[in-house]
Amino acid sequence: MLLTFDDGYIDNFTVALPLLRKHGMQGSFFIPGKTFMEKTLLDVNKIHFILASAPEGELKDDLLHLLSQYRGDGWPGFAPNEELYERYAVPNRFDSGDVVFVKRVLQTAIPEGIRSEIASILFKKYVGMPESDFSRELYMNRDQIRCLKGNGMFIGLHGYDHYWLGNLSREEMERDMERALEAMDEFIDTDGWVMNYPYGNYSGDVIRYIAGHGCRMGLTTEVGVADLGAGSRYQVPRLDCNDFPPKSEKYLGMLCRGREGGKG
Repeated sequence: MLLTFDDGYIDNFTVALPLLRKHGMQGSFFIPGKTFMEKTLLDVNKIHFILASAPEGELKDDLLHLLSQYRGDGWPGFAPNEELYERYAVPNRFDSGDVVFVKRVLQTAIPEGIRSEIASILFKKYVGMPESDFSRELYMNRDQIRCLKGNGMFIGLHGYDHYWLGNLSREEMERDMERALEAMDEFIDTDGWVMNYPYGNYSGDVIRYIAGHGCRMGLTTEVGVADLGAGSRYQVPRLDCNDFPPKSEKYLGMLCRGREGGKG
């Protein structure tokens, strides 16, 4: 069994590490370089805490208003509100349509400069704490990551800026991965490292890049039981923690399907 921990949160150090040591287990930790190189929040975490703090309907209305405001200020390159909402407000197994809409717009659907500014405006309104202070409380620092590695934990890559790598141009993707490799150089074997795609998002260009730069395996967010003897080693599925108790027992059905699939 492989236990994976994404995003470099402080509770990986304060909670997960002591439990793993107590039970004699190894964890694999995938850390965006930006979390410990810069004293700033990843946009993905701004979005998480905005959603945790804001009423869903009010947040959607605020976002639509801000989109209209930026569009009116002459920002090019993104669709009208109605088109964005129709395209992205599609519920999934975890979130309502409105929540998915907020996530997708602030993660990938509009230009990065606008996304980051709007996320900061909403974070200030609904969370009300300086981002630099919040980031110091949220993420591990370099010394804590060293301690993980010194205690036998595995450290892997999760990009630098936690972008949807498959949605970037090839040049943008390569620049993010170069920064990630540079930031994580102390913690990885540069000839044999593992990639965990942010948001589970990747493309053929991403796979070709990592395969040519020492990566030995790529982890996705595709839900399933991993079979390292089948499929691509750069498209390995995982089970989500929400598929296990106390959230649910969905993992049981997935394990059964995995065993049945392996009998052929």
